Amino acid sequence: MDAIRQVLIVEDLPDVADWLHLQVTQLLAPQAIDLAVSREEGQEKITGKDYDLALIDLGLPDGSGMDLVRPFKEKNRHSLCVVTTIFDDAEHLFGSLRAGADGYLLKDDVESEFSQQLSGILAGRPPLSSSIARKLLEQFHPIFGEKEVTLTRREKDILTLIAKGLSVKHTAEKLGISHYTAASYMKDIYAKLQVNSRAEATLKAIHIGLVNPT
Repeated sequence: MDAIRQVLIVEDLPDVADWLHLQVTQLLAPQAIDLAVSREEGQEKITGKDYDLALIDLGLPDGSGMDLVRPFKEKNRHSLCVVTTIFDDAEHLFGSLRAGADGYLLKDDVESEFSQQLSGILAGRPPLSSSIARKLLEQFHPIFGEKEVTLTRREKDILTLIAKGLSVKHTAEKLGISHYTAASYMKDIYAKLQVNSRAEATLKAIHIGLVNPT
């Protein structure tokens, strides 16, 4: 890709922000690096200036950095937005990717691996920590010999609505059943799909063709 000239770092911890600034300076040599220490400040930076790359933390003092991913990509369509976080769970990962993140790096990775993934941006390699890449592969490539999951018609209806973003309460209302009945169905769905969150259930719904990812 083209050279990285303008970079935005959204990070509230001073030591981590300094470390990211050093990494970006050494590896990408941009013309300018701006820092935002909150979601609100990050939104102001995104609104007021164009960037080639954004490194966004998720755990900000005034909310989730995930809320900045989509606005950044909408304004900078051909730029890269990389989440840099300590959260390695599926819900944060897939939520960030669905919002439009181009990469997901773990700040507690070995420094050499983090640096390698970050420097790979210029070579066009996807900036993904190795553990995150494995998690993605596990979601889209079932283990050999895994039994096919069979859901009832009602379970499929509920999973489809949940995967489209409806809450259990609104799903129950839409299907004309009680909230407790819907919750019981969700418990069974989680057990059948062997997942622990709505994000993982959504990925499974996409995988088995219940929901179109677009």
